[in-house]
Amino acid sequence: MSTTNLPHIPGGINSPAVTSPSPPENQSLGIDIADSDFVVILAALLCGLICVLGLVTVARCAWIRRIAAGGNSAVPPPPPANKGLKKKVLKSLPKFSYTLEQSAKFSECAICLTEFVNGDEIRVLPLCGHGFHVACIDTWLGSHSSCPSCRQIPVAARCHKCGAVGGESSGSRSVPTDYHVNAFLP
Repeated sequence: MSTTNLPHIPGGINSPAVTSPSPPENQSLGIDIADSDFVVILAALLCGLICVLGLVTVARCAWIRRIAAGGNSAVPPPPPANKGLKKKVLKSLPKFSYTLEQSAKFSECAICLTEFVNGDEIRVLPLCGHGFHVACIDTWLGSHSSCPSCRQIPVAARCHKCGAVGGESSGSRSVPTDYHVNAFLP
């Protein structure tokens, strides 16, 4: 049998593939790709816009703070650390032996919270009049420059401008707020 004598059957093995007229695949796929690219570009532009608005807000806040600080771009330095009194000044503060007659004035040390007993050595701060054990107040004043009870400076300072003691000058009676450890009188 020869293959030339066989009848031609449509859709058979020897028949050519029948194609229907359809739009090219590249056109419909191209529209979908263009739509997804457009969405990605819009999302990127939106993110960029949000970032720019955030940076503008931060810059505006910094600018307002600079103006509110008086136009001074330098941050003011922190106040100096409280280093306490010098040993020379500590030794110059008066100390007494506690007696029962002083029990009305001094009852206990505000630092160690122990009651004074007869014969205890106490140091009384000259300006505020508070009394403490000598060891307690010397330790305190070694690292602080104020009374532990009332926070008052325990010794008078000499004015740098006029030389008056305790901030009393000829024209004013105000206590200076800027005390320097080196300016204390012995």
